[in-house]
Amino acid sequence: MASSEQKPLPVPSLEKAPEKYDDEAEEPTGPANIAETLEKLREEPLVREQNLKQMRDWIAKHPHIRRCRTDARFLLRFLRAKKHSFMVASQTLERYLAARMIHPGWFQRLDIRDPELSHLADIGFIYPLLERTADGCKVTMTDWGLLDPKQYTIEHSNRMHILLAEAYSDDPLVQCAGAILIFDLKHVTLAHQSIVSLSVLKQVAKFINNGLPLRCQGVYAVNVPAGAMWIVNGLVSFLHEKIRSRFAVFHDFDEFTKERLDRQLLPKEYGGKVSKSEHMKAFREQCELYRDKMLALDEMEIDLDHNEPYSRHAMLDDIEGGAVGSFRKLDLD
Repeated sequence: MASSEQKPLPVPSLEKAPEKYDDEAEEPTGPANIAETLEKLREEPLVREQNLKQMRDWIAKHPHIRRCRTDARFLLRFLRAKKHSFMVASQTLERYLAARMIHPGWFQRLDIRDPELSHLADIGFIYPLLERTADGCKVTMTDWGLLDPKQYTIEHSNRMHILLAEAYSDDPLVQCAGAILIFDLKHVTLAHQSIVSLSVLKQVAKFINNGLPLRCQGVYAVNVPAGAMWIVNGLVSFLHEKIRSRFAVFHDFDEFTKERLDRQLLPKEYGGKVSKSEHMKAFREQCELYRDKMLALDEMEIDLDHNEPYSRHAMLDDIEGGAVGSFRKLDLD
């Protein structure tokens, strides 16, 4: 949990090939099974060091990446999410950078002091829970019906989710143990459905599938109105099978907590121990702590306006399709 007394974190270099790389990265600690988790990720000191060097050499020589973080905390997001496969991690980094260029409304100005983002944080639209699961997973709650369709669009929802992801993605335990996403759809109305389309859901799924450096351990929809099931089914239909297999719908939180999550982790309003306001407060403090770092991300850049086959229109297509790959063969010696 961030403390209001903590100082803002330093902004990392965005130079492709800085004179000195920032290798300061904390080791994940906490869960009793952390050693088992690291083994699943194929994380060993020598492998990590070699992969960081390879990622940095690849970024430095990439003809279209112009500015990008190269510090260990940032690159380990991708390596850990992809179990230290350089090939897949580098593809995911390309897609992440591309998504930032293609969808600026999702990624730019992730500022908790922005009036719209601040208001959505204040009403508890989205926030992470203070306690993690026994395996160390970070759990996030989204009360999607709190998004006023007269004032906000689906883009505001995407932006809030990216804000939360960026605020916690340098956390080594988040990188290693992953996250669980809970969507409470109790307050969703027909008006909310009017701001959602299958084309937008497909765009969101493309980023989740190919550009999101996160170990997604579970996605759960609870209290889904019958009329809103098409939104849930639409999004899930576009997701890769691996993520789809970790998705489930529950009638209510009694059923959900009986089958999937310790109820004590939830806010007091859902039957847990700590009030929702405390979870929300901690989220705002984390966003303040990382504010300068997140705003600096706006300066990262990859050139998508060139004539090679993997440029703008192909960039977020399925990784399995091989649309990207031109620079996997760069000489990294």
